[in-house]
Amino acid sequence: MNVWEIIHPRMNDVAPLVRTAEDMQNPQFQKQFGGDGSTLQWTRRPKLTVKVEKGKKKQKPRADVSPFTAPGIVFNGKVRDALGGFLRKFGQILEIDVDGDVEYYYNVTHVVRCVDESRSEKYPEGTIAKAVFDGSELPAEPVVFIDPLMRGSIYLNDEAKAELELLMKKSDITGIGFEKVGG
Repeated sequence: MNVWEIIHPRMNDVAPLVRTAEDMQNPQFQKQFGGDGSTLQWTRRPKLTVKVEKGKKKQKPRADVSPFTAPGIVFNGKVRDALGGFLRKFGQILEIDVDGDVEYYYNVTHVVRCVDESRSEKYPEGTIAKAVFDGSELPAEPVVFIDPLMRGSIYLNDEAKAELELLMKKSDITGIGFEKVGG
């Protein structure tokens, strides 16, 4: 069975989301976005802003799923409506504030340990540089998950990829793709 990572295929062509000016110096900012499979509890919506490229009249367009450096993904209401029913089986869809508008952060809470650490390439300090996955550890039914050894990445099996691709095509969703990872 194959393992796929959720990616932003047009990362350099669309506007990313970044911290607001007030959160730039907040060292705890990234921690509120989880990434370890835990359920998140926010007392207020985290605020993000669309990155503005200084000196450019024409800014990059937004995608339905926005690039953002966090363990989850950020998307608009169109994605929530099209994919939310499926994605909620494996995590939380939480409201965030993007320049005063409500958008959504997807926090994966389903954990599957399927990285074969002994066969994976490692950096000198011991962290994994290039993961090798053991597909036999995956369930046969569709699954979206994180692996604790690869914090910051969201994975899925063939069945989940097929289901998401079908839902995305029906709704013409932009800004999300899938990349096959080592097996």
